[in-house]
Amino acid sequence: MEGSCTVPNQQRLNIAALVSGMMKGAIIGLVSMLTDIRNYSNAKGTGQVFSFNLADEDSEIRVSVFGTNLRTHHYLCKNATAVRVSSGWLKASNSMYNSTDNELEMTLSVDKDGVLVASNEIVQQRKAQYIKIGVLSTFTLRKKVDIRGVISSTMAQREIQTKRGTTTNLAKVTLVDDSASSVSCTFWADSASLVNHWTVGDTLEVQGAQVQEYGNDISLNCTRANVRQYPANDSDLTEWFERAQSSQQIFEPVQKTQSTARPPDNQEVRRDTFVFQCSPEMFASFRNVQIMQVRCGDDEIIFSRDKRGGDVSLGQMESTPIAGPSHSTINEDD
Repeated sequence: MEGSCTVPNQQRLNIAALVSGMMKGAIIGLVSMLTDIRNYSNAKGTGQVFSFNLADEDSEIRVSVFGTNLRTHHYLCKNATAVRVSSGWLKASNSMYNSTDNELEMTLSVDKDGVLVASNEIVQQRKAQYIKIGVLSTFTLRKKVDIRGVISSTMAQREIQTKRGTTTNLAKVTLVDDSASSVSCTFWADSASLVNHWTVGDTLEVQGAQVQEYGNDISLNCTRANVRQYPANDSDLTEWFERAQSSQQIFEPVQKTQSTARPPDNQEVRRDTFVFQCSPEMFASFRNVQIMQVRCGDDEIIFSRDKRGGDVSLGQMESTPIAGPSHSTINEDD
């Protein structure tokens, strides 16, 4: 069946260790945030695309799958316990569409070399790293965090009109913890109905909430987060919250700071490593090279070594763009 064929047993890579360029190996993980299949048409042609987040024990990455008929692949992602992905292209992530913290994302063309199959290998769920609500101001906007707190207030699900003129559902809860801080958590669309089942005093464990701003305060978008509820009197935080209520403790909303500011959209992301994949025969040529010229269209970058050495690495390098068109980074459009 398409999408579940047998493939060579390639080396398994950790998602956290991936670098830009063509992936030489395979990653295995659990699927989340699976989107519907949509049709596209651009200068490269027409086809179908869907995306999902793939998570292993330590990290996750957004994967966009391209092809002419993706029905079987989409079904596999929706129903398989774990999937194996290989021969994908890794590039800088687009924070407008990427809900992960990974600086990279992957495009996978299953009509070419890309492979997406079910896997029977065991993948552990990512361990939550819960933080105190009071330190949320130290995280930049769009960062995903894990928090644990008690509901101090709720705003029931209601229908609102968006700026685009469409309608959607919105609900909110306010969480507090023993850092004497509070944060508003928003749930949009289908996730808003979750709030109908919660009440003040319940404990929530939220994994993958996205840091946002609302006025001068920090808020959390929990629409795509994994949420676990502990009813009142069924959590180790219950007794603490009862004491806080008895003493009429005040919980201050977390306010945004300079460190919370959104990174500029045009800010260039530094890449400490850029991998060129060459044939083994090229090794002897590179080993003793003094100057390397890399040409990208009309642009050229010269790499030079401080001193000649016999090491297998190039040692300390300096990059100097020559005169000509302005420097640009390599990017592969979807």
